Amino acid sequence: MKKALVAGATGLIGRQLTEQLLQSSEYEEVHLLTRRRTPFYDHAKVTEHVVSFDEMEKEEKIFEGKDDVFITLGTTMKQVKSREGFMQVDYLYPLKIAEMAKKYHSERVLVISAMGADRDARFFYNQVKGSMEEALMALELPSLHIIRPSLITGDRYEFRLGEKSAEIISKPLRGWMKGSLRKFKPIEAATVAEAMRTIAKIQSKGFHIYENEDLHRIHSALHQDEKAAEDSTSKEQKYSLTWNLDSVFPGGSASNQFRQFLVNTETDLSTMKAKVAQAAKKDAPDVTEWAAVVERLQTIGMKVREVNAFVSCLTAQDVKDEEAKLLGGKTKRVASQYRQLISAVDEQLLQFTDAVWEDFINQKSMQKIVFNLEERRKNAKEKLSADKEQLIQKLSVDGYQAWGELYNTIVGRMEVEIREKGRKKKYSVGQAENKLSDKNRSVRKHVFQQFEQAWENEAELFTSSLNHLAGFRLETYEARGWDSVLKEPLMINRMKQETLDVMWDTITKNKDVFTEYLHRKAALLGLDKLAIYDVGAPVSKKVPEVSFDDAADMIVTQFRKFSPDMAEFAQHAFDNQWIEAENREGKRPGGFCTSFPIREQSRIFMTYDGSASNVATLAHELGHAYHQHKMNDLPYLSQGYAMNVAETASTFAEMIVSDASVKQAETKEEKIQLLDDKLNRSIAFFMNIHSRFLFETRFYEERKEGLVSKDRLNKLMTEAQKEAYNNALSEYSPTFWASKLHFHITGVPFYNFPYTFGYLFSMGIYAKAAQEGESFEAKYTELLRDTGRLDVETLAEKHLQVDLTKPEFWQEAIDFIKQDVETFMELTK
Repeated sequence: MKKALVAGATGLIGRQLTEQLLQSSEYEEVHLLTRRRTPFYDHAKVTEHVVSFDEMEKEEKIFEGKDDVFITLGTTMKQVKSREGFMQVDYLYPLKIAEMAKKYHSERVLVISAMGADRDARFFYNQVKGSMEEALMALELPSLHIIRPSLITGDRYEFRLGEKSAEIISKPLRGWMKGSLRKFKPIEAATVAEAMRTIAKIQSKGFHIYENEDLHRIHSALHQDEKAAEDSTSKEQKYSLTWNLDSVFPGGSASNQFRQFLVNTETDLSTMKAKVAQAAKKDAPDVTEWAAVVERLQTIGMKVREVNAFVSCLTAQDVKDEEAKLLGGKTKRVASQYRQLISAVDEQLLQFTDAVWEDFINQKSMQKIVFNLEERRKNAKEKLSADKEQLIQKLSVDGYQAWGELYNTIVGRMEVEIREKGRKKKYSVGQAENKLSDKNRSVRKHVFQQFEQAWENEAELFTSSLNHLAGFRLETYEARGWDSVLKEPLMINRMKQETLDVMWDTITKNKDVFTEYLHRKAALLGLDKLAIYDVGAPVSKKVPEVSFDDAADMIVTQFRKFSPDMAEFAQHAFDNQWIEAENREGKRPGGFCTSFPIREQSRIFMTYDGSASNVATLAHELGHAYHQHKMNDLPYLSQGYAMNVAETASTFAEMIVSDASVKQAETKEEKIQLLDDKLNRSIAFFMNIHSRFLFETRFYEERKEGLVSKDRLNKLMTEAQKEAYNNALSEYSPTFWASKLHFHITGVPFYNFPYTFGYLFSMGIYAKAAQEGESFEAKYTELLRDTGRLDVETLAEKHLQVDLTKPEFWQEAIDFIKQDVETFMELTK
C-alpha cells in the first residue's frame, strides 16, 4: 500500500481528491500539507502537517517515504491582492514542494495547472502556470504528471464571482461543446480528482501533460469499463487483441501530450548542442564536464527512442493515419539531430589524449559504460570528421530515409485482390500474407499469384526506392573509405567477419538433411516438389486453431516452468494491453517489438490468426520484451544490444513454447504438425534468410557499378533462393526483394544474418538450459544483461565458454536442431 501527500486539501480539487484517496484501498496513509486545519483532521488515515509554505524547508522530513505527491494549490488575484502574491502560491510553492519530493525520492508528482498554460501567453494567469510547468520539467522528476483542466465546477468554500459567472453561462452550452469546442468543456472537480487518482496508478516515467479533453476521456473510459463489467458475459475475450497506447501518450496521433514531449525533446537537443559547443571551446578538456555531457546525452537518447517508438506503433496500427505519417517526419528529424549531436561528441572524445581519456573513463558516472565509450571511440576513428558525419545525417532525412518512407507509403496503400467462394475481395498485404499458409493448396497458389502480381504492379517504384536507398549508403561508405558493404552491419552487430563466415559455412555443409525434410514434406502433401508457398503450409488439414486467450495462457504457463519472473512479466504484458494482435485491414504487415525506455514498457505488434506459427511469433516477441525488461535498470548506453543478440531471448522464448507444444501433443498427427511448424522456422533461418543474405550481398556489388533494373533484381532474387534452398523447390518468389520490408529499412543494412546468428546462438543457450535446469535462470539473466556491453565473441566465451570463430559451437547447435528432423522423418515413414 502507498502513502500520499496532498498540498491544497482545502481547495475544490484538493478536497475531492482527499476524499477519494481516503476511500481508496491503495493508500494506507494520506498526509495533508496545509496552512490550517482541514475537515479531514480526525480521519484514521490522515496526518495533518500545518506549516508555513514560506518556511517549508524546516519541515522537509514530511516528504520522507511518500510515494505520490499531489499538488492542488491555487489562488486568485482577489485573495492575494498582487501579482507577487499570486506567483508565490501558484509558482513558488509548487516548485518548492516538487523539489522536496525529488529530494526524498517520491515516485511521482501530480500537479494542477491550467488549460492554455504558456509562459508567453497573453494573460498573466496562464503565464504563471506555464512558467511553473517549465520549472517542474527542469527538475527532471522521475515521474511528473501535469493536469490542465478547463473551467472547474463544483461547490467551493469561498465564492469566486468570475468562475461562478462562467459556470452559469457555460452550463446550457455544455451539450453543444463538441468537436473543436470539446477542449473548453467545463469539468467537475470530482472528475479532475478521479483522473489524478487514476493517473497515479500508471507506472510511467518522465513527464506527462493531460489536457482537458484527456481528463474527460479518462472519466468516460472509467465509467464505460464499469458498464461493460456489468454487462459482461463469461464468453467475452479475456485478453484484449488491441494494445493500449494511451497509457504511453493519450490521444493517439492527436495526442497533445506527445507533441509537448516532442517539443521538449527538441529543446533538450538544442540546449545540449550549445553545451557541447561551449565545452569544445575550452583549451583543455574538462573531464567532469564531458562526463556530465555524456550523462545528459543518455537521458536525451531515451526521449528520442520514446518518440520514435510511439510513432512506429501509430503508423503500424493504421497505415492510413496521415497525422502519424507527419509525426514520423518530425521524429525522424529529431533522431537525425540526436545522431548529429552524438557525432559531435564522438569527435571531441576522439581528440582526448590517452591520459585524458583514462581520466575521463575513470569518472564515477562513466565506469559502468566504459565498454560503450571505448566502442564509440574506436568506431569514430573509422568515420569521417564530425562536421561531415553531421552533414550525412542531415542529408539522410531527405535521402535514403525518404526512400524508405516512400516504400512504406506505397505498401500502406497496396491491396491484394483475392477470389473467395466465387467473389473477389481486397486485402491489405499483411492480411494476404497470412493466407499464404492456408491448408488448401489451391488457395495458397491463388493467393501467392495475386500477392506476386500486386508487388509486380509496383515494382518500378520499388526498384527506384531500393536503388537510391542503396546508392546513398554506398556513397557514404565510399566517403568513409569502406570497401566492404558488410563493414557497418558487422560493426553494428559487434561481431567478426570470421564468425559470420564460419556460421554460414557450417550451415551450408548441413543443408542436405533439411533438404530431405523438404522432400518428405512434399511427399506428404502429394507433390513432387514444394513451391515456395508450400514451405510454410500445414502437413495436416486438421490443424486446430488456437485462440489468443489460450495462446496467452499457454505461453505464461510454459514460461513459468523455466522462470517465474519471465512468466510474471508475460502476464503483465497481456493484462496491461501491450500487444496489438487484431486481424484487421489497415495494419502494416509483419511483426515487431518496440520499447519505451522512460516508461519501462514495451509494445508488441503482429496480426494473430490462430496458427501454431502465430503462437510461436507471440512468444518470440515477448522474448524481445523480456530482454529489454531485464536491462531497464542499466545505463542507457549499456542497453544498446545488437540485433544478432537481440534475437537470443526471442528465439529462446519461442523454443520454450514450441518444445512444450510438441511434448504435449495428444495425437501422432498433431505432433507431426507441431514438429513441422518448428522445422519451418529452421528452414526460414537456414534457407530463407540465407537467400536474403546472398541477394543483398550480390545486389550491393552490382549497385556499385550503377542502377540495377527490375528484371535483374527479380533474377538475382530467384538465383539466391535456388542456391539457398538447395534447388529443392519447384517455384520461387522473384519479387521477394520488393515484398520483404527488411531490404528497405534504412537504419540497419543486412537485416538478415543477425536472425540466423540469434537463432543458432539461442539454440546453444537452450541446450545448456536443458542440461542445467533451474540453476540456469540466473546465468541466463546475466547473459542477457551483458548483451549491451560485450562483443558477441566475448559474450559467448564468458557465459558459454565457446569460441564462435570455430565451427564446433555452430555444429553442436545444428545437431540439436537435427533431432527434430530425425523425429519428423521417423514419424512420417
